[in-house]
Amino acid sequence: MKLRNTRDKILVTCRKLLNAKGVSMVTTASIAEAVGINEGNLYYYFKRKADIVNALFEQFTAEQLTLLEGEQDMRLWFQLMWDWRFFYRDSMALFTLEPLLRQRLREMSNLVQERALARLLELVEEGQLKASEEELKVLLENSWIISTYWIEYLHSRHGITRVTRKHLEWGYQQMLSLYRPYLSAHAPSFFKELNEG
Repeated sequence: MKLRNTRDKILVTCRKLLNAKGVSMVTTASIAEAVGINEGNLYYYFKRKADIVNALFEQFTAEQLTLLEGEQDMRLWFQLMWDWRFFYRDSMALFTLEPLLRQRLREMSNLVQERALARLLELVEEGQLKASEEELKVLLENSWIISTYWIEYLHSRHGITRVTRKHLEWGYQQMLSLYRPYLSAHAPSFFKELNEG
């Protein structure tokens, strides 16, 4: 991806740092150093770390809305949550840094879950999935929990500190396993295997 300007480079770099190190461990000084500019130049684009987080949240929201408007595919949702994992993993630190983010993240999550439930109900109508609406709500909540916290589970249970593509596939399989008992003979494209993409 070709970066258009310094602002883009700051946002891309900061997202990588936040995903890798966590919100509390990333300072404006470390962001500036990773971007290759001095801290004064960083403040020209963003006055506070919270301003960077807000800009990243706008990008995150835009990607979610793009997915909602396109072909539904749970694999893509799982990938998106991985790409923006610091928003889920570090929510308490984020809300301390930027309290208004709590409501914005909740609203976006509600919208995504509402649309996901609608798509699952469509799959039931199409005969590709066999589940009641109540079962689907439970499945959706559990898949959200897995896709949000599977990395923390690997850290605490297995001592894994560097998550790789192999771990990403493992996490997706944990989520996908929730749905397998409800799938009809021909699995819908919504539940593609992660390594197909």
